[in-house]
Amino acid sequence: MAALNASVEKAKERRGEHEGRGATVHDLPKRPAKKRTAAKKTARKKATTAKKTG
Repeated sequence: MAALNASVEKAKERRGEHEGRGATVHDLPKRPAKKRTAAKKTARKKATTAKKTG
């Protein structure tokens, strides 16, 4: 594990990354929850089959 940590540190130094100079993290603003409306369903047409007499 120590070898892995040392390798990571060397890689960071080569890339120019320094301790404390990483990315900054900001919290996202809270948005009010949107109210969801129920989906409207269309009425289904009933399929009728006519019997052919023959």
